[in-house]
Amino acid sequence: MKRVVALYFIVLFGAILLRVDYFPLSWVPMYGAREPAPNVIVKIGDKAEREAGFVAVRANGETVMVGPDDLNIPNANYRRLYNQRAFNNGPPQDDRERLALAPINRWWYETFVGPDPRLNKNYVGELLHSINATFGYGPADPRRIVRLEASLRYAEYHRSHLDQGDLSRPEIDRRTAIITETGAFIRKGDKLEPMPRGIDSKVGEIE
Repeated sequence: MKRVVALYFIVLFGAILLRVDYFPLSWVPMYGAREPAPNVIVKIGDKAEREAGFVAVRANGETVMVGPDDLNIPNANYRRLYNQRAFNNGPPQDDRERLALAPINRWWYETFVGPDPRLNKNYVGELLHSINATFGYGPADPRRIVRLEASLRYAEYHRSHLDQGDLSRPEIDRRTAIITETGAFIRKGDKLEPMPRGIDSKVGEIE
């Protein structure tokens, strides 16, 4: 029995030391991170707009809406698809597992787990693929989804206002994620920019 207990603690603390977040017997305190920035940017969710669904275009040119009921997933999971994955933001584990790693831990991850997932993010491509797979649409199906759009408002709070406790004057802009089979883009007003694929600034989220 003593050997079993000793082995358990060796494996447990080994997992913590190596920050193996997905190890089932340990909890690693890596879900909170503070990164100073001159301004604070948050996404502002619109429940009604989100529940209406993605604007989706089929291969045959038909435009439809794809919402949580269509995908048969809980609202919380759908919110992550709409607010995060569509804007190429991954789960906290992917964003934070490699932050400020000790050299031995970084070597362990790069050698046995793989490259940092933040360096070449493609959650948007996975989203388009998974939605088509959910509906059972193959590559030759005219009903295949070839374009998705999701829109959110972003609020930017300036440091000078935050220092005064004033949250009444954020700069608001609307951004639309556009996901296609050949690439993904962000539309900000009249500008269309490629979707960021690497490490970018963190954006909070409020409903």
